[in-house]
Amino acid sequence: MRAKTILTVLFVISLAVAAVVIVRAMPQMAPTGAQEAARDEILVATTALPAGTLLRPQDLTWQGAKGDTAPGWIVRPDATAREAKPELDEEARSVAYGAALRTSLAAGEPIRRGDIIKPGEREFLQTVLSQGTRAIVIPVHMVNQPGSSARFMGPFPGDRVT
Repeated sequence: MRAKTILTVLFVISLAVAAVVIVRAMPQMAPTGAQEAARDEILVATTALPAGTLLRPQDLTWQGAKGDTAPGWIVRPDATAREAKPELDEEARSVAYGAALRTSLAAGEPIRRGDIIKPGEREFLQTVLSQGTRAIVIPVHMVNQPGSSARFMGPFPGDRVT
């Protein structure tokens, strides 16, 4: 055989071996990419929730993000962080517990930090009170500390219930 023919056969064999290695490696790459996309889980509403709803644990669930996560979404810590510190998952969910919704949410819609308001924040009462109701401030004098009163909890001057 001529040297040119031998080199051509070796080249074709090396191409075939490289193709087999690439094809076998591709199924291993696909799940890794799928895990990367599914790794980001966000907090979503389990059912349709009207504005003013006080969020409870059964109103919220984790769901895989369909794309990139937007700023303000409550994102679940990754699996390795949760494995190292299991309470991280509950801490992430507790950000929304007891908070009131400023706007209505459909089932499966992400919970954004701007959509919720915690008790004690400026617009909390105006969010949870229904239309036509009023909030009043009752001064409370502490028995243990004469002359002192409880802190002003709201409503604040200029607050309106719509």
